[in-house]
Amino acid sequence: MAENKTKLDTGTVLPENLIITDEFKGLINKIENSNNNMFITGKAGCGKSTLLEYFRQNTIKKYVILAFTGITAIKARGKTIHSFFKFPPRLINSKDIKTFRDKKLLNELETILIDEASLVRADLLDAIDKSLKKNRKSKDPFGGVQIILIGDLFQLPPIVGGAERAIIEKLYKGPYFFNSKIFKKAEIKAYELTKIFRQSDEKFINLLNKIRISKIEDNDLALINTRVQDDNFKVPKGVILLSPKNSKVDDVNNKNLESINSPQFEFSAKAKGNFKENEYPVEKNLRLKVGAQIMLVKNDNSTPQRWVNGTIALISKLEKNKISIDINGNIYQANKEKWDKFEYRVTGKKIISSVVGTYTQYPIKLAWAATIHKCQGQTFKNVCIDMDEGAFTHGQTYVALSRATEINGIFLIKKITYSDLIFDKRVYEFLGNKLETKYSKEVIDYEKIIKKKENTAYDKSAWSNDEDLRLLNFYNKGIPIQGIVNIMNREPSDLRRRIKKILKKLS
Repeated sequence: MAENKTKLDTGTVLPENLIITDEFKGLINKIENSNNNMFITGKAGCGKSTLLEYFRQNTIKKYVILAFTGITAIKARGKTIHSFFKFPPRLINSKDIKTFRDKKLLNELETILIDEASLVRADLLDAIDKSLKKNRKSKDPFGGVQIILIGDLFQLPPIVGGAERAIIEKLYKGPYFFNSKIFKKAEIKAYELTKIFRQSDEKFINLLNKIRISKIEDNDLALINTRVQDDNFKVPKGVILLSPKNSKVDDVNNKNLESINSPQFEFSAKAKGNFKENEYPVEKNLRLKVGAQIMLVKNDNSTPQRWVNGTIALISKLEKNKISIDINGNIYQANKEKWDKFEYRVTGKKIISSVVGTYTQYPIKLAWAATIHKCQGQTFKNVCIDMDEGAFTHGQTYVALSRATEINGIFLIKKITYSDLIFDKRVYEFLGNKLETKYSKEVIDYEKIIKKKENTAYDKSAWSNDEDLRLLNFYNKGIPIQGIVNIMNREPSDLRRRIKKILKKLS
């Protein structure tokens, strides 16, 4: 099985074959050469994380990178929003807006970039505005600091606890950052990255587009559900299972680890400085056995590079302070890695990032299964999806399916149903009718292109008598179309047309 490489999710390494499109270059120039507040969006796999990293490496602006979750912040060499602004981990009110003793950093700041903005709540964006105004002594939106929000509102939404939901709904029209009081005042303009890098199959891209905007039809569900496996299916080695809830994921990982008949080893991490437990990128006490399926969660810095963040491997050998891993038959030794947590300070008129905490552990997670939430931003060549009791939030099914690079790389444990396609209409209310129309037109245009290519391919691809006999034989045996696809290496639509033609001749 080919190595599962994660291309665009690390936030720390630019792809070797980076393609700088005109829209990519234009957005970088807008951020760099203006003080305009922006929301940069785009479909899964369009290069949002790459744009953030490119800016980080090339800007001359005084900036900080922030994110809602600790793991995302660490990947982006930034901080969490809460730690940077000293906000409490709950609903934020005016009393929670602290006056900084040292205001040098905030006064020197020109730009704040916020990654995975779909997770940022309305009260959090308002609190950012209030803190910057208070500490910079400015009445301008965000105290005059340029705010760049990066994310996809069709992916996972902000988390709102049961006790907070009623208050959020009373104070705002919804939980999203665009529901905040400051959003309109700050004149935050939306820009979109449109080129998809993660997937290249036009049929799959079109299917994902439909799921993303909740414009799905019966034939679309039938297409994705051709990937449902039979009852005897076992998840292949090197393939991760994604599921909505932690309970399912933990159960799968623990059962798989317990099923291995070999000694268990435990490897302990070391946390130093200001590194909180909920920010740990991997388990503090890592339990492993020989044969365990794992994910490497940090890029290898060797030359040539042996793995990247997201590579799936197997444990081949364990000793007291040594872990050997198997990647596609190649055996490597994994070493402990260090994660740095950054703090920002001003030296002269420059903003300098400094390490305030470190976490040292093997860059390994058990990887028979992971939550869909944890894998937002990841890319897998092959992925197994078990919706279990079903999706429970906006964008969840879209995020799961769009982790794959091609439809044949998806293995479904159970069918995707209409109830799994949860869509929050407030997203369209914000984005407006123009964007809804644009996305719907994209779907129609894609379908026209696909149909034209299929017809062309059909006309040019002749069928021999032997192929007709084989196809008829498979059909009479009741072999599913997807099975025949794998045997005859033909498109499903091509096979269906040919079967109709053969049966018509025989009637």
